[in-house]
Parts: sequence; C-alpha cells; structure tokens
Amino acid sequence: MTKTNWIKIDRGIRYKEHPTRKHGVKPDRYFVLRHSSEGKMHQEALGWASEGVTLEKARIRLAELKEAKRTGRGATTLASQRRALREEEERNKQAQQAAKARFITSGSFWHEYYWPSQSHKAQGSLDAEKALWEKWLCPIIGQIPLATTTTKDLEEVKRRMMKAGRAPATIKYALALFSQMWTLAQNYGIADGTCPAKRLKLPARDNKRQRYLKPAEIDTLLSALRDKSQKTHDIALLSLECGLRFGEIANLRWEDVDLEHERLFIRDPKSRRNRFTYINQTIRSMLLLNRPDRAGDLIFPDYEGKPMARVSKTFGRVADELFNSDVTDTRNRVCFHTLRHTFASRLVANGTPLYNVKELLGHSSLAMTERYAHLAPDYYKALSTKE
Repeated sequence: MTKTNWIKIDRGIRYKEHPTRKHGVKPDRYFVLRHSSEGKMHQEALGWASEGVTLEKARIRLAELKEAKRTGRGATTLASQRRALREEEERNKQAQQAAKARFITSGSFWHEYYWPSQSHKAQGSLDAEKALWEKWLCPIIGQIPLATTTTKDLEEVKRRMMKAGRAPATIKYALALFSQMWTLAQNYGIADGTCPAKRLKLPARDNKRQRYLKPAEIDTLLSALRDKSQKTHDIALLSLECGLRFGEIANLRWEDVDLEHERLFIRDPKSRRNRFTYINQTIRSMLLLNRPDRAGDLIFPDYEGKPMARVSKTFGRVADELFNSDVTDTRNRVCFHTLRHTFASRLVANGTPLYNVKELLGHSSLAMTERYAHLAPDYYKALSTKE
C-alpha cells in the first residue's frame, strides 16, 4: 500500500498532491485540517483545490472551529458543521413545504390526501361523502386554500343546501365531512386552529324517519318484490323479520347461521358490537331454500361474489311505485331502512321491553331505541283506551 505523503503548509493545515491531475500548472492539492476537539485529535477533509479550496479558505475554516471551541458556541468540527448545515437545510425545506401546503386548495386536498385515506369506510359511506363533496362542498370551497376556509364560506354551503330543501341531518353530514378533512389537514400540518365548521349553527328539526309499514303494506311490498326479484324479496324479508341493517345482511355468511338454535351471528355491525339475532320459521324456511354447500360463502353476494355495496335499484323502484309517489317529506318516504323501523315498531307495540329491542337492533345506547316507542301511535292509543 502506497503511503500518503502529507505536506504541512501551515499550523493545522496539510495537503497532498494528486499524482497526475493538474490544477493550473501545479498538481491538484487535497487540503485537510488537523485540530483537537473534546480531547480528541481530528483530521478532517476540506477538498481539492480544483473544487475551490484554497489555503486562505482553509485558514478561515480552522479559525472558525477554534473560535467555536473557545466560546462554546457553534460546531467545533467540520463533521458537526456539515451535520448542522444539513439539518438547517432540512428545516428550511420542511418550512417551505409547510408554507406551500398551507396554500393547497380544498379540492387538491380532497384528491391528494383525504379521499385516498378513506378506503377503510363502507361503500355506502364513501358514496354519500363523494356525493356531498361533489354537489355541495366542492363548488363553493374547492378552489379556496383549505387552511384559509372561513365560517362564511361554510355558511354559504349551508345556505344553498337549506334553499334546496336538504334536511338538517344532511347539512350536518356535509359539515362533518369538512371537519374530517380539517382534522386530517391538521395531522399534516396544513391547517391549525379550530375548524370553521364548529362555529356554524343549524336550525333544529326532528329528522328521524316516521314511516313504518302496516301488515297489508308488508304483504303488498313482498309480493311486488317477489315478482321482480326473489333475491331482493328475501333480503327485504330478512330485514322485516330480524330488524337487520342492509350492511349487516350484505355481510352475512352461511357460517353465521345457527339453525339448531334459530339465530344469526351479526359480526362487525355499525355499532362495532357483535350480537346474535333470532329467526322465526319464515326466515328458517327461506334460508333452507338458499343454503349452499360451503359455510364460508356469503348468503347474498353480488354478481362478483363480493358483499353487496348498496340496496338494489329494484327495491327503490318498487317502494317508489307503491308508497312514495306523492310523498314530499323524506321522513315519510319508504326506503330499505323502513323495514328495520317496522320490525322495531311491531316489537314495541306488542309490549317487548325497550332494552330487549335495543339488544336485537344492536343499538349502542337505550336512547337510540327510545325513538321507536313513537313509531306506532295508533297502537298505543288503542291500548290506552282499554279497560
């Protein structure tokens, strides 16, 4: 191994010459500093003369290190100087990115940050959020930097939705969607402070659905559905007889069916609390007619064998034709969730304790179940007049 010949040119400064490369008329020189720091001797490279390093620059750098050592302020080695410089550059880069991010529009944030992060949500929730964003939020705040969105901007969203006759619950959903975007933006350092949606007030209105089906209406609906689609009929029947949400039915598998004990296991429901619900002879017979060979299969898969993402259009068309043609108040329209209301109202009207109804419906609190006590006023009026 060839020994490196270091030449001392000044106190604490050395160089070596390149064996072939010239810088001007002289051999190219590689400068290093030798100095002590924290009780250790350091030899640190400055670079080649062809890269701009000169004896004068070497003297200046060495003087800086000695001054830092004397005063206790600043880096005392070239390595720590370079590390501090890199850290400073990274801080500046992050500050520039943060400053740039604060000008990202709500529209860009939706596409680049929010929407890609929501894949964990149910398809129905994704569809609802996408519709609210595209129809109501984006036209007003889409081109505004998210971080500078004001309460006034969201007031305009609220005003337009109210003018269009949207229910307070729908308006709250739209504003809650913006609040979710704001929270995510805070996590990325794009927004800070209180979300402007928090300062908005909405007119109070009982938006709970009031509609439930009477026995004759149930027969009419099921008959019409059977004529159109046996699968849609069976799904509706299961909701009517067991009070299941559509999403719970869509995720039911044959392994969740316990015919011996006449019950279904409802896993991962909206309330995040698994439960059992019980079946009658009508549902038992329907399930036996549809039962496949493999227990792990979905009971009602879509055409790709996956869980259904939404209620079939067949149900909506039949419900509209039978019940909704002259209905203007959305609370009185028949939809798939009306079947669950009907199940609950029949239980309450027949004297089933609210706590038991709560458990069967999978509600997280009794307060949610108490609303169903008012779904069958005619029943209670009849009961109150009995001797």
